[in-house]
Amino acid sequence: MDKARVTRLRRIMKVQEQKEQMIKYDVAVLDSEITRCADEEEELTSHWGRHEGALREVMNRAISRRLETNNRKKSLKEKQKQQLLEKLLDQKRQTSMTEKHHGKALVTLNRSEERKQLQEIAELHVATGKVRSR
Repeated sequence: MDKARVTRLRRIMKVQEQKEQMIKYDVAVLDSEITRCADEEEELTSHWGRHEGALREVMNRAISRRLETNNRKKSLKEKQKQQLLEKLLDQKRQTSMTEKHHGKALVTLNRSEERKQLQEIAELHVATGKVRSR
């Protein structure tokens, strides 16, 4: 039973580590999208006020709308990133607890196997008559 428990905990740890990697990948994707939004914002602000006359007002309004849309996207992505980071923290906690349980189960397994081996050795000594009488 201890061996099955150790194996099961090892499998659970692998799955949890894979989940952590997936979350880290999602965070990296969101980081790149946030960076892209910031770059787009810089580009849009660089075009502000470059035109003359009536075209200037029209272009500035269009740039303003795009900036607002871009800022909404950016704030949503930052919120998603924060949620993913919290999820990653929870996942790491679960993984560390599973590692702790795996370590304890492994120690228990090793001790029970050692006990069995010592018992077999003692039985061999008794069977061959090599045990000293007191």
